[in-house]
Order: sequence, then structure tokens, then C-alpha cells
Amino acid sequence: MLTLRDRTRIPTVTWDTPKGLDKLGVLAEPSGVTFIRYREGQREKLFVPYAYTATEFGGQRAWFRCPGCGSRCRVLYGTDSLRCRKYRGLKYQSQYETPPFRTLERARKIRRRLGKSGGAGDPLPAKPRYMHWKRYQRLERLVFRLESAGWEVMRGYTAALSLKLERRRERR
Repeated sequence: MLTLRDRTRIPTVTWDTPKGLDKLGVLAEPSGVTFIRYREGQREKLFVPYAYTATEFGGQRAWFRCPGCGSRCRVLYGTDSLRCRKYRGLKYQSQYETPPFRTLERARKIRRRLGKSGGAGDPLPAKPRYMHWKRYQRLERLVFRLESAGWEVMRGYTAALSLKLERRRERR
């Protein structure tokens, strides 16, 4: 816990770094959040205001307003300066994957949801208790279609790669 001069305690977020533990104080206010950090004896403060959007039944949803670009976001990234994912140019894991791997990963997640994370082509596990047969059969067909499509596209990728390798060998 960080403390201010008037000895009030500030809730902190703590994480491990190569130099040791690092702390970031978090003060929630009605209009936003103030992040406080002590670095080399100096207190640094960053105020991140809230942005609000209307919800379906008359309420409001609070978002962070990114200090870098001003867009609404749920998560702020960084240690020295907090910014949104888009401002930092971060991607989701699936955006780094090729289409066949994304397709096969989706099938794997459905298999895991059914109770067993077997490999593609393995028989599906028995229907989970309390799942309707209609849903199980729909998921079964979906897994089969996803795996078939994924392996078909993968076959095309490997054929293109082997063709590239052959052309390189011919050039030498």
C-alpha cells in the first residue's frame, strides 16, 4: 500500500519486474481514476477520466478514456504510460495466427466445451449431462466442418510452401 503525506492508505496494484516489485496506486473518483506512482522519490500522477455510454435499460456503462488517443476502452496497458490496446498497436493472439490455425483452434475450443480436448479427427466425447441432443448434434457437425475446412486450407498452405521450396532449390 502506498501512503500519502496525510497517512491515508492508497490501494495498490503490484507486479514483479526484473528490478523487483513495482507498485501503482489506484484512487477511484466519481469522474475517473488517478494512478499514483513513486519513482526515485518523486510522486507521479496520471488521471484517466471515465467515458459513459447508455445501456439497454436506462443505465450507464463506464469506460476508461485512453490518455493517448481519447477513445473508450476497458483495459489500459503499460507501466510508464497507460494507453489502450489500439494506441499501442497490440493485437489479439488470434490475429497472429493463419486462417487454418484459427479454424482448428475454434474446433478445439468446442471439443473442450464438450468435455474433452482431443485432437482433430479423434472421436468426440459423449454428450455432456444436461446438454440437449439437438445442441450436441449441432456442435458435432460444426466441429466436423471446422476441422475439415481447417485441414483443407492447411493442405493448400503446405502445397504452396513446398512449391516455394522447390523453386528456391531450382534457382541454386
